[in-house]
Amino acid sequence: MRIGEFMLWFDEVSSTQDILKGGRFPYGTVVVANRQSKGRGRFGRVWHSQEGGLYLSFLLNAKEFNEIHPFPLVVGYSVLLMLEKEGFSPMLKWVNDVYIKGKKVCGVLVERSKDKLVVGVGINLNQRELPAHLNATSLYMLSAKTFDKRVFMLNLLNIFNQILDEYVRFGFKSFKDRIKKKLLFLGQEVVVQSDTAIAGIFEDIDWDGGLLLRTSDGIVKFTAGEVSLRSL
Repeated sequence: MRIGEFMLWFDEVSSTQDILKGGRFPYGTVVVANRQSKGRGRFGRVWHSQEGGLYLSFLLNAKEFNEIHPFPLVVGYSVLLMLEKEGFSPMLKWVNDVYIKGKKVCGVLVERSKDKLVVGVGINLNQRELPAHLNATSLYMLSAKTFDKRVFMLNLLNIFNQILDEYVRFGFKSFKDRIKKKLLFLGQEVVVQSDTAIAGIFEDIDWDGGLLLRTSDGIVKFTAGEVSLRSL
């Protein structure tokens, strides 16, 4: 199975995720949209999907992957590699975002529906401005360069295919150390918001991608949540 052998490109959809979740498509199908009217991130949050961004989802067979939980980190790492090829210095914000210079430039959403694994990626590509409250930036805002969306996407799909082939064969253990080196806030005092907010030192990630937080009570592991620097 190769991602991108079958592709649908829309001017606007409600959500590229919903197109793949609601239809019958072959594995590897990619849905791309110039805009989304109901784009979303984790926890049902709104993903601002105005003209200029790259919004895509692709469909995988969940049965092909022994490890689903670390998927957002691995997909985010793939985007990071693409951004490095373009001359940027991105970092991964656990568990599913890519940041440049302290601002969000990409979000990843992984949803499972029976045997379907639907992976959504939103990249701020050519937007000239973004709402100030989002703490987000775009590649154009960082470089004053306009990117060819089609070329960028095809190069990104090539990286996805290479990385996911390695992931199928070797699992997350093949990526853990590489991803750790690119983690935002690693070794710093942070707050992880899950069921409750817990402060500690971002010590490491586990072999399944979980965040390991060193607290006064010992190591606490998180498999989901929001991590931010602890305010002084």
